[in-house]
Amino acid sequence: MAHTLQYPIGKSIRVIETEVENLLNLTKALKEAGDTERARAVAMQAQKLVEAAVGLRIAMTG
Repeated sequence: MAHTLQYPIGKSIRVIETEVENLLNLTKALKEAGDTERARAVAMQAQKLVEAAVGLRIAMTG
């Protein structure tokens, strides 16, 4: 992969990781509030973002 793409991809990964952290904090708050169904849905979306970040990391090494 061209070196010029590594910086924007790396930046995107960092943004995704920050959003995952925010979603996990939201998941915790929802669980504490007793809204387990919504917490589960948010956690599933966070997992999808983690998978996307992993895919981008793999593409960068590729």
